[in-house]
Amino acid sequence: MSTTRLPSLTNTTLFSNLPPPSECLAILLGLAELTAFGLTGLTDPTTFSTNHGLPIQTTQQPQQHTSETTTKRALVQAIAARNVQNGALLLTLALYTRDRTALGIAVGLGVVTTLADTLIVRANGVKDTVAFHAVGIVNSVLLGGSLLWWGREDRFFK
Repeated sequence: MSTTRLPSLTNTTLFSNLPPPSECLAILLGLAELTAFGLTGLTDPTTFSTNHGLPIQTTQQPQQHTSETTTKRALVQAIAARNVQNGALLLTLALYTRDRTALGIAVGLGVVTTLADTLIVRANGVKDTVAFHAVGIVNSVLLGGSLLWWGREDRFFK
């Protein structure tokens, strides 16, 4: 009776074609920026602004939107467009150029946006959402830092 050996699931066989964890997280961040924080805001700015912590007050009847409401919706869509651009940049750096240093800088510089969002929502918005923006600050620093600190050649990934 012969025995069949299953392939060994070692670090070199299982993870040999996957990027390191921090790059995988950066890819997920890019996808979130593109979809959840970008395309969602472009298609439904009122809901997006509420989730962001700066709700747009609208009238019950859509045909009675004031010019102020229209301007607020346009500003929210501009924020969402910025998020689409950031997501596309992160995905380009992570998947096409595979430049870990540039990806780390781009993710790390996200702290500027998330810090600004946190301060703006804290001063003018729904206080319950400030913590979510603060998590974005921590994510930018930790993920950006890990991309810059550890390289693909580190023995941790071999």
